[in-house]
Amino acid sequence: KYNRFIETPLAVEAMQQDINYVERNLWKMHPDLFLYIGEDQLKTKFDSLRSTIRQPLLPNQFQLALAAVLSQVRQGHMTLSPLISKFDPKGKDKVRYQKSKGPFSQLGFHWQENTLYLSKNGTADSTLIVGSKILAIEGIQPQNLYTKYRPSFTSDGYNTTFIDQAFERLLPRYYQLELGYRDSIAVVFSCADSTYERFVVRRFEAPEQKGKVGTNHAATEKPNKKPSEKKDKQIEKKSDTKKQRKIFGYNTNLKRMSKQLSFPVKGDSSIALLKVVDFSYGRPKEAYRRIFDRLELNSVQYLILDLRGNLGGRLSDVRELYSYLVEADKFQFVQPAVITSKFNLPFYQVKGLPGWSYPVLSPFIIPSAVVSWAKTFSKDGINYTHLTGSKIEKSKANRYRGDLFVLIDGGTFSAASLIATNLKVGKRAVFFGEETGGAASGTVAGVLPVLKLPNSHLRWRFGLMDVKPYYHVSEAGRGVMPDVSIVRNVDDVFKGKDPVLDKVLKIIKRQ
Repeated sequence: KYNRFIETPLAVEAMQQDINYVERNLWKMHPDLFLYIGEDQLKTKFDSLRSTIRQPLLPNQFQLALAAVLSQVRQGHMTLSPLISKFDPKGKDKVRYQKSKGPFSQLGFHWQENTLYLSKNGTADSTLIVGSKILAIEGIQPQNLYTKYRPSFTSDGYNTTFIDQAFERLLPRYYQLELGYRDSIAVVFSCADSTYERFVVRRFEAPEQKGKVGTNHAATEKPNKKPSEKKDKQIEKKSDTKKQRKIFGYNTNLKRMSKQLSFPVKGDSSIALLKVVDFSYGRPKEAYRRIFDRLELNSVQYLILDLRGNLGGRLSDVRELYSYLVEADKFQFVQPAVITSKFNLPFYQVKGLPGWSYPVLSPFIIPSAVVSWAKTFSKDGINYTHLTGSKIEKSKANRYRGDLFVLIDGGTFSAASLIATNLKVGKRAVFFGEETGGAASGTVAGVLPVLKLPNSHLRWRFGLMDVKPYYHVSEAGRGVMPDVSIVRNVDDVFKGKDPVLDKVLKIIKRQ
């Protein structure tokens, strides 16, 4: 039924109603709608869209048209997602497919300078060479996908460094929209002067092999270690890993810890590297306490904070990190967020939930709405709400006071850009890399309801709060700029070189 709906054209009147629905809610609830585009300009774009919808369109054709208008608002958190066809195998096949890896999940992609490269080979085919150019997948060139889908998403403001990384992440989705659900794909590669084609097929988990009758497994064990002791150690190691993941967070997409502390120079514990992949996972209070206790124990003098590729996450997480880095005894991380309405905010926080859930969740929704409303206030005719970090707090007693270097790039977004702004404008750190993907002046996020459009069933996400860092930035629409600009080229990426980190280490060595 769902897949049939995707292939059923929408009536013109139905699409017009959805356009009106989006426009009405956007004007009503977006707290900074005309930051990057004038009101008359945006209204003209909506009117123009309405006038061009003169014949039935498929839901995803309509999505491209409407998303292109929404992207003109230039707020990266706002998205209009297409409808992805579903594949629902039955019986034994369902279990097999759940444990399988599709063709796209076995490949990694890197998009740079309008060219797509293979960045990871997770297949069993060793002839796929990492670093090869991908010319086409099932006859579709990636450049054509970029041209088609690029108007449907945006960064914050006028930044461009975010775009390539966003397209890179969204690429498998775009191919699925074009090709549907596939168990195999034909990929044309180019490496050096040769072009070659390979088929990437779905990998199913091999069935468990039972031990052969008569095999003495105990004979393979070392004589001085009992099987039970080995098993106990394995369980203990697994338990420790699980505990570490709970504390420091584990990003399942990247398959790495969210917060990783290392010492990049062998034999020198005075230089530390803290890689924060995201602010979404783990227990930040315990994680940062452990990390900064270790920095103090090792008498670290130079700390490198790597925020590259960090798309943000929870304010409570990033605020906790900032409390260990700020120099002053007290700090404020963000300003109270601007909202359009004190009374509509609690309503929109739960808008988009299934209808049946309201009676079930009402014991939680009502108290939450009261708490949300209690955090709001008005000043000079503008409505605000308090956020985590919008009030003055004490800095950590064991905060880091040494030299701080921050690595940033186009993937540094949202909450990661907020801390970057505070550290940069507060003159706490020296920045290396490239302009952040998130705007230095703040972003519209905080609470992000996902509304289902009445007729097309497209899911539309947008922010309700204008979240700004504590330090004011006058220029809107640009990211945090590096003090030392360094961009990794394609050769650096595939040879595992990191010229940004290398530059910082050279400067530290000179000091």
